[in-house]
Amino acid sequence: MTVNPSGQGAPGASARMGTMVRRYLGVGAALVVLILVLSLTQDNFLRYSNIMNILRTNAVLFVVAVGLTFVIVSQGLDLSVGSMVALGGVFLASMLEAGVPAWPAILLTIMACTFLGALINGGLIAYGGLNFFVVTLGMLQLLRGAALVLSNGVTKSTIAHEPVQWLGDGFVAGFPMPVVIAILVGIVGYVVMRWTRFGRSVYAVGGNEVAARLSGVNVKAVRFSVYAIAALTAGIAAVMLTGRLTSSQPVSGALGLELSAAAAVLLGGASFAGGSGTIAGTAIGVLFLGILANGITLAGVPSYWQGIATGVVLVAAIALDRFRSR
Repeated sequence: MTVNPSGQGAPGASARMGTMVRRYLGVGAALVVLILVLSLTQDNFLRYSNIMNILRTNAVLFVVAVGLTFVIVSQGLDLSVGSMVALGGVFLASMLEAGVPAWPAILLTIMACTFLGALINGGLIAYGGLNFFVVTLGMLQLLRGAALVLSNGVTKSTIAHEPVQWLGDGFVAGFPMPVVIAILVGIVGYVVMRWTRFGRSVYAVGGNEVAARLSGVNVKAVRFSVYAIAALTAGIAAVMLTGRLTSSQPVSGALGLELSAAAAVLLGGASFAGGSGTIAGTAIGVLFLGILANGITLAGVPSYWQGIATGVVLVAAIALDRFRSR
């Protein structure tokens, strides 16, 4: 059996193009309409500073969503990524407070998040045979509680550590560093999903696990790996968010991040049924959510309406996913 990146048999070029057009047309058209409306109604929307602000403030969301794309394409879901970001931020701030140099602390934070996500989420789901919803929902609470215990519920400042601030809110060649990191993560994710054997295996497992196993794919290893990747990107996002906020936020820093990331992935054409979704589509989904939130802010609407808007979009994305499946 030949498996292509869609998780199905190899279709012709016209079929692949048709699938891509159907996948992106809806959210792409909605994004264009949203941009046009905001351009006509908000004078500040198209300013360079505002565009950079949209990209910078949504870089963390995109990095998390890249990892979550692998999980959802493989027919899974990780509800713990937001809590992983919160715990990673507290862990980083705690090491800095203890005198660990910034760059080793950053590396250790990313490694610790990856190891924790792989060991618990990946291990229990892939090799323990437990339901991904139960495991990651439990991890959501466990990691959030661990962040509170490690920090004693107190925000820890990182403002004295320049490398952390640079990664979270600095610039390189006049371009925001968080955006640079997000682009690099997106490129790596795209290459892995589109051009590697592992990426094709992720699509195959999500599209048809039995067929993938019969084709020689190590299904357990793939499932283990996608949760490790989600934890890895959560660790990177933890460093970025901590640098942007100049502190760890054990309670509110990454609250709801997992739902926003899932909404972005689903808006971008992925399906809870597995086997479909791309990094490019996820980028479109993140842009839609980011521009929507920015438009709400520019219109002077209270910020708490952003949560309502994100919830509405998430429900709409799930409904669209069900409609596409049918």
